[in-house]
Amino acid sequence: MTNSHLALEAVVRQDDQVVARCLLRRGRYVIGQERKNEIVADAASISGRHARLTVASDEHFFIEDLGSANGTFVDGRAIADVTPVTLDSQIALGQATLCFQRGGLPASVFRHLPEGFLRTSRYAIEQVMIEGRTSSIYEARDTVLHRRVAMKVLHRACQANPAQVLAFVRENQIVAQLAHSCILPVYDFGLDGEIGLFSATRFVEGESLGGLLAGMASGDGQAPHATLLALLMIFLKVCDAVAFAQARGVVHSSLHPDAVIFGRFGEVFVDHWGYATLRPPPENGRTPLEAPETTARAPVSRCIAPEQAEAGSEIDPRADVYALGAILFRMLTLRHFNTGESEEDIVARALQPAPTPMEALAAAPPPAHLPGGFLPERLAAICARALSRNREERFATAHDVKSEIVQWLEQAAETSSRQHSWKLAGLFGKR
Repeated sequence: MTNSHLALEAVVRQDDQVVARCLLRRGRYVIGQERKNEIVADAASISGRHARLTVASDEHFFIEDLGSANGTFVDGRAIADVTPVTLDSQIALGQATLCFQRGGLPASVFRHLPEGFLRTSRYAIEQVMIEGRTSSIYEARDTVLHRRVAMKVLHRACQANPAQVLAFVRENQIVAQLAHSCILPVYDFGLDGEIGLFSATRFVEGESLGGLLAGMASGDGQAPHATLLALLMIFLKVCDAVAFAQARGVVHSSLHPDAVIFGRFGEVFVDHWGYATLRPPPENGRTPLEAPETTARAPVSRCIAPEQAEAGSEIDPRADVYALGAILFRMLTLRHFNTGESEEDIVARALQPAPTPMEALAAAPPPAHLPGGFLPERLAAICARALSRNREERFATAHDVKSEIVQWLEQAAETSSRQHSWKLAGLFGKR
């Protein structure tokens, strides 16, 4: 692939259909239905000679309305005279839209991408593993290194949306800068001429924590089950990954059980970093991460902190602490702390949580995976503190949450060891 594949294009759409596409050089382009125009756009809301686009350079453009029936609009404002526009401008021709693209992506996103980003693929794509809302994850084979990889491909419809493209770009740039054993490494990231925007990461044979907990809660005897200790081992590794990111100034901002993947051989990975909040690192000597800003909003989950549900609130590491508390609550009870069903209901319950975390923890009989059939008091207190609506009362970081869990495990192990010693002493005494 050469850079000719990244030539600037004008693309006109109406009703999600491309009605015109034209490579752009410096010059003037009349847009309309008439066949003699430079950009012929066959759409009902576009006039015969609707508007004139002037390309001064790859970054500087002008547009003017030519007396069209349905008007020309820039960023929601009707125009008549020559009006400057940029790669980011929202341009409407009647009911149609005009945008600028390179290689099928919004042209503006290439400010954040290196030269040579578009190239020939080295991957043989196999079966789809996960079909997501904005992307699909495939099992693929790296034909150069002969290894299996997980390839995430952004859906074509999303590749025309600058906010979703930037969210995908920043997720991979953030993850690539977070080198940790519990964060999936990015092997490759690029724009393939056939499949579009993709990233390649380590292939993991496993499932999500959300899937495991849902199976345990269903009571299905065929579903995989885990002991409390096994769940806490997963939880501690999640805390490790989140704590590492927080030390680099990164707040995950979208933690939930489905963002945690665990493999068959003890691997645990925290995924879904595309909506992370970047802050100055809390320790001197650490370099801030570099990633583009995005206006894309994280999907609402039942682990959303009250300050995230409240528009305009500042997000800090305690939002992740709240999410960790919600995940721990699910592990301990196999229930959701936030029981909302719709996004609106989840947000409302996050802003006005009731009952309190301690009341919710005691609201139903402990599930069977808890040892001895009861909820350990110290674990319940840790979970309740992490879930405090007042973030000043929560743990400050994920590292603090992990430390509390580790202390409880050590004390539990010590108590168990003493009890075992007394049992042995009693046995020998009888003998």
